[in-house]
Amino acid sequence: MIHPIPHRRTGRGGFTAIELIIVAVIIGLMAAASMPRISRIVGEERIRKLQSSVASDLELAFALAQREHKPITVTYSTSTKVMSVTDRVSGTVLKTRYLGQSAELSTTAVTFSPSAGITIFPMGLATAALTVTVTNGNFTRTVTATRAGQVSKS
Repeated sequence: MIHPIPHRRTGRGGFTAIELIIVAVIIGLMAAASMPRISRIVGEERIRKLQSSVASDLELAFALAQREHKPITVTYSTSTKVMSVTDRVSGTVLKTRYLGQSAELSTTAVTFSPSAGITIFPMGLATAALTVTVTNGNFTRTVTATRAGQVSKS
């Protein structure tokens, strides 16, 4: 009678501790190498998002002036870092946008030209062209509104 020979496992059943440590070190090095680029991309996207929000607020101001048949004032306070859209007749603040540094935003500088702001009249014309520039370190985005209400981002 022939007895079957028991099968022995010739391959390994798992990973050694050294192999796991080597894989963890490689993953850590890859993550550390990509962190500066990821943080730069996040900063750029935050500024782009803020730029889009400012452009949207300016478009809203021109639309409100025409729709409500009232002059609308757009101003920026350097002390509070707030851009305001205000009904010039009643003084009612219709919209505010914080442009300073916060958890969501990472602005390092904001310029608002003309510094006194603009008034948009019901016929759709503003007292001056407006340029808002937001900066985060080396990354700068600009929003420009013409006197006629054309808002562009660059």
